[in-house]
This record gives sequence, structure tokens and C-alpha cells, in this order.
Amino acid sequence: LLVKINMVCCLCPDVPPEQVYSKGARGGRDRAMVAMKDNPHRFALGLKDSCCTEPACCLLSACGAPFGCTACWARKAVLERYHNGIDDYVCCQGYMPRCCCLDLGTTCRGSELGLFFEACCCGVFSVSIARIHLMDSKQIRPEPLDYQIIACSNCLQLVSCVLDIVAIFIKGARDLAFVVDVVADVFTCSVAGCMGAQIRHEITRDRGEIQFVVVEGVPVVTGHALPAAAPQGSLASQDMCNPPSLGTAVPVGSAVPQASEMER
Repeated sequence: LLVKINMVCCLCPDVPPEQVYSKGARGGRDRAMVAMKDNPHRFALGLKDSCCTEPACCLLSACGAPFGCTACWARKAVLERYHNGIDDYVCCQGYMPRCCCLDLGTTCRGSELGLFFEACCCGVFSVSIARIHLMDSKQIRPEPLDYQIIACSNCLQLVSCVLDIVAIFIKGARDLAFVVDVVADVFTCSVAGCMGAQIRHEITRDRGEIQFVVVEGVPVVTGHALPAAAPQGSLASQDMCNPPSLGTAVPVGSAVPQASEMER
């Protein structure tokens, strides 16, 4: 799978385009991708390495992408991990332009049924929306391979459309049109599988990180000299022998230690 993607994409540029010429939903997706080119962060797992690092998830995501299963999971997982769950859902998450009389940025807000229909009607495209949403939430910039994938996918779909039109009038071109259609579909599903594996890896990695907070304590002043030793028996010497308890860092979500335990 990795070799196939690299061989197909190697002829496409790996730099962001100066201008997006795509129209409609595809154009909205491409513009959202290009707009994030200066984001400071990177994916923990590159798209080209996802099929080797997460082979099972990559295969399952590729097989489930045409039926909307991958999109349902990916969209819901990103919303639950980085936002307020399904309550923050809108159709295409607002990345698509206005379609006819519909403003997609406000359509089906907080609707599980809306997410289901989005995934079923635009299975692979919805996976791409989930990935862009994750990138936007974490300020992740696209990889060079992302631009190659976009260019290669657009090229394959264009060739497929042209051959389908030619096949209407020339019977001998129908077999070639069928082969190109299959290649374009396999390529698209392969990319969707890699995206699903990459999203899962990023979410799993973030879920496993432990954050610490100070639940109780006193401010500590640094950069000052220690006080001189006080005479034996004075109140100051007793205070120095029994310093106040400091704050204890505990993982988020764990129980707060009792005061007696913190003093020990």
C-alpha cells in the first residue's frame, strides 16, 4: 500500500499550490488544507508511515470508508476528544462553502442523524473533513505528501471523468475507462485507510499523555538567600525544623491526597 501511494504521488508537487482552482466541496477542502500550511505542529505519525505502524486500523479504515463506517467513527472521535462531542457537530464542520440555498456551516448542528447521513453520502470525503478538523484543533500543518495526494487524486478523478465521457461514444475505450475508475477508487480508499490510522494514532497518543496540576500548596519564591540560622529554642528555629507543606502534583482525574498524606 505504501509503495503504491509513493509511486503514484512521486510525479506530483510536494509544495502548497499558490492558488486553489477546485470548485465546490473539493475546493473548500483544498483551501482549508492550504490555509494551515504555517501551523506550528506536526502529526505524531506521518501519513506515509501510518499503514506500517497501524496496519490493522489502516486496513479496516480502507474497507469501511466506502460505506461511511470510517467517517462515522473518525468524525465522532475527533469531536469527543478535542471538543464537546456531538454537540459541536455541524455538516462538514463548516469547512465547505455554501451549497445552493444551504449554509453548511449551520446545518444539522448537534445532530447524530446529520453525522450519519454525511458519512453515508460522502464517506471518504468525510474522513478527510475529520482529519482537517483534527489539524485545525491542534494547529497541525500539512505534510508534503498531503499536497501530492491532493494533486494525484484530482488528476486521477479528472482522467476518469474524461475517459467515461469518451467511452460513451467509443466502445473500445470502455475497458480502459473501467480500469482507470478502479485505480482511482483503490487509491482513494487507500488514502482514507491511512487517514483513519493516522487519526487513531494521534487520538490514542493524546489520550495516553498525563497532565499534572498543583491541587494545594503555597507559592515558592526563588532567587533569595536562605535565612540565617536562628538560636536554638526560638520560634524561628522551630519553624525551620518544620517547614510548611508544599503543593503536590497529581495526575488529572486522580483523587486529591488528604492533608495528612501531603504533610508526610
